[in-house]
Amino acid sequence: MKAALLPLSIALALTWGASGSALAQSTTLKLGGLWLDPRASTSTLSGPFTPVDALSLKFPSQTTLYLSAARDINEHWEAELALSAPTLDMTLVVLKPAALSGSTAALDGAVVAKVRQVSPTLFVNYKLGDSSNPFRPFVGLGVNYTFFDNADSTGAYDSVNGGPTSLKLDDSLGLALQLGVTAKLGGPWSITGSWSTAQVKTKLTTNTLGLQRTMDITFRPSVFIISAGYSF
Repeated sequence: MKAALLPLSIALALTWGASGSALAQSTTLKLGGLWLDPRASTSTLSGPFTPVDALSLKFPSQTTLYLSAARDINEHWEAELALSAPTLDMTLVVLKPAALSGSTAALDGAVVAKVRQVSPTLFVNYKLGDSSNPFRPFVGLGVNYTFFDNADSTGAYDSVNGGPTSLKLDDSLGLALQLGVTAKLGGPWSITGSWSTAQVKTKLTTNTLGLQRTMDITFRPSVFIISAGYSF
């Protein structure tokens, strides 16, 4: 995880350092709410004593808090470090009921695990228009680092796998994109609405009494954010 965070740290330091020579710099802190549609595509679960192409997972949408800190580079460019940490539900998808026991097939749609997805993302944003405009659209390109923790299997998943089950998801590093608009509210206050997405790929590995099963997961998240900002 530390190695994967290095590119974020270097880019952030360089961008913040470059802004040190800019005129009329400001820092904006944002706090708001985030709605996440994970838009996950998954392979089927594979491993010992697991029927082929019989089980998969899906990830319902979630809401969580959103934080960011943005630093002006000049009138049009800024660097922004954004962070969210939603807890995702994993729900079971039964693809071949006939290949499974009746008790397992009956768990279709049940929440079988929960995992926290921590996603620091560094953006370089371009702000359109003049700094005196009351509304400023922006577009940002950046890099997203996602890691997963607090992964817990439910009793339903333990039943599917045949015993107490632990879960691990690999870290991911990929490009990110955001679009948004900021409206001034007077004084140092503003409000921002934005949409963002990122490339997130991971592998889920479960361990049940020494038996490992795996699944590849690709997220193409659609993220909508409303946040209040304070500039100084």
